[in-house]
Amino acid sequence: MRLSAWLFALLAAAALSRVAFAQFGSSAKVTVTAEAQTAVVAPGGQLAIAVILDHAKGWHTQTNDPKLPDELNDLALIETQIEAVAPKGMKVGPIQWPNPVSMTVRLTGKPLEMEFFAGKAVAFVPLQLSADFPLGVVKVPLIVKIQACDESQCLMPEDVTLEVALDVKPLGQTANTGGGASDLFAAFDPSVYSRMNAGATAAPSPARSRFDFFGYEFSLGRDQSVVILLIALVAGFLLNLTPCVLPVIPIKILSLQQQAGHPGKLALFGAVYCIGIVATFLVLGLLIFGIVTGGQKQDWGQVFTSRWFTIIMATIVGVMGLGMIGLFTLQLPQSVYMLNPSHDTVLGNFLLGALTAVLSTPCTGPLLGATIAWAATQPPWMGLVTFVVMGAGMALPYAVLIAFPRLIDRLPKAGPGGELLKQVLGILMLAVAAFLLSNLTSEKWPWFVVGAVAVLGGLWAIVGGWKMLRTKNAKAIVTVLALAWIGITVWTTRALTSEGPVSWTKFVNVPEADVRKQIDVALKAGKIVVVDFTAKWCTNCHVIERNVLLSETGVGLLNARDVVPMKIDLTSAGESQGWGLVREISGGGGIPLVAVFRPGLERPIYFNSFFKPSDLETAVRGPLPPA
Repeated sequence: MRLSAWLFALLAAAALSRVAFAQFGSSAKVTVTAEAQTAVVAPGGQLAIAVILDHAKGWHTQTNDPKLPDELNDLALIETQIEAVAPKGMKVGPIQWPNPVSMTVRLTGKPLEMEFFAGKAVAFVPLQLSADFPLGVVKVPLIVKIQACDESQCLMPEDVTLEVALDVKPLGQTANTGGGASDLFAAFDPSVYSRMNAGATAAPSPARSRFDFFGYEFSLGRDQSVVILLIALVAGFLLNLTPCVLPVIPIKILSLQQQAGHPGKLALFGAVYCIGIVATFLVLGLLIFGIVTGGQKQDWGQVFTSRWFTIIMATIVGVMGLGMIGLFTLQLPQSVYMLNPSHDTVLGNFLLGALTAVLSTPCTGPLLGATIAWAATQPPWMGLVTFVVMGAGMALPYAVLIAFPRLIDRLPKAGPGGELLKQVLGILMLAVAAFLLSNLTSEKWPWFVVGAVAVLGGLWAIVGGWKMLRTKNAKAIVTVLALAWIGITVWTTRALTSEGPVSWTKFVNVPEADVRKQIDVALKAGKIVVVDFTAKWCTNCHVIERNVLLSETGVGLLNARDVVPMKIDLTSAGESQGWGLVREISGGGGIPLVAVFRPGLERPIYFNSFFKPSDLETAVRGPLPPA
């Protein structure tokens, strides 16, 4: 109980304190194109691809190797990077970068000389085909990382993806096939091919990705896989602290205590439980990255849009909750208890591990949203590895207890206090079951049911505490904690059942085409559209709504005459009812998602995790970059 309340307070504080990273894309000021030196090439041939950075007047990008004056050593610059994803049999040589332009900047109050790319800057990517390269059309993907800046601001770093098609034909059919403009490639140095033949290749791209850890933003190189996977491990561990998972933990702890006297059982059943957690994350990763669905990707948490899945999960959790409150001596048919995973079988422990992992999906913490958004931008295999590592992180505390059985002896033993905790957590599991069933409808009234069951847990903590606990101090502590829990539950239920003083245009199970039409109509009328993508099972969505959108600043912005607030409820929405728009906006980050559409802005400004009311104000009222 105390941890659940603490976690809710932590999430609310994080929502108020997070510094969001939401700016306008750099491609608005730098046009990036690519052109091949020749459209047709023979096996064993060589050519260059010109990557053209066409900067708007007054704008520039960093060089590929920015040099900082001593006065600016603490400044983090995003270097320009080019990564060519060459197919098998094609070698990529060292990139030939354009000459930088020297400019004077006044970031410290005095003029400083720095070098940038500006105007029309052209970089060359040399390619060399093997002698047995297959004939036919081949596509060479390019990823160009840029950050556009002027004298007063820097826009959001952006990965621009390009693709160059080459037609590979026999040597005799490549003559007079045309190629790139001679003046464009006049500066290209072909001596690079001799260096390539001597073994010189393109250096690994140090492209970087934005990341955040509880609101602290930083960037990581794509080659820093160990660091990224370590963060995923920590993210998985933190899932054990979410309100949906906390009631399940005592069940496993009790089973470990029962098995502690039998080392063989402890090792077997404990390992199977951990495997169940990791296997569930593996399956979720396969679905999310479309590996087993023919490329059809799923969003994190989207599994709860299935009515049958929701009903089955709620039934299992509810039966487990009833099993925990044995003091009430509820007599149910034996067949019902078959739904309750047994602690003394391999299958039962595996199912309990899978249940623990699945329950974490609607209650992800502040870090996991960013982890998933990052994984969605990676190759499928890397995203899958990241998910498996997250599962390992969630299983880590149980694995430690299994590896060091003496730690289990230090955990609270069964007794009056343990029995009371078990019963109260059983009631809270019934609240979790009610929460899962509430996802069958987008109506608000089920929140009252969830809140009432959670309040019942607090009341039983008081009544049971005075009946079962021996000392007055223990009874007083439990009473104070229970009253705090009841107060938080009542406040939260009232907040969740209120739309707040905002006139939302709500979409529930509406075709995606209709949503896009409404947004386009509002934009053509000169309105600013703020879209809140939410779902009842998305805990973070509710925290963001209460602390940002319904804050004093948020209400003032959303109620302005030139702003149209829209809410898209994805609680039970199908694939054609909003998820495609989510992926289009965020690139696979899922929800929570708040997007701000503004006239004259090609792409919306969006927030895929926690942010502050001031960030929303900047997105709605901040200056637009010139067209």
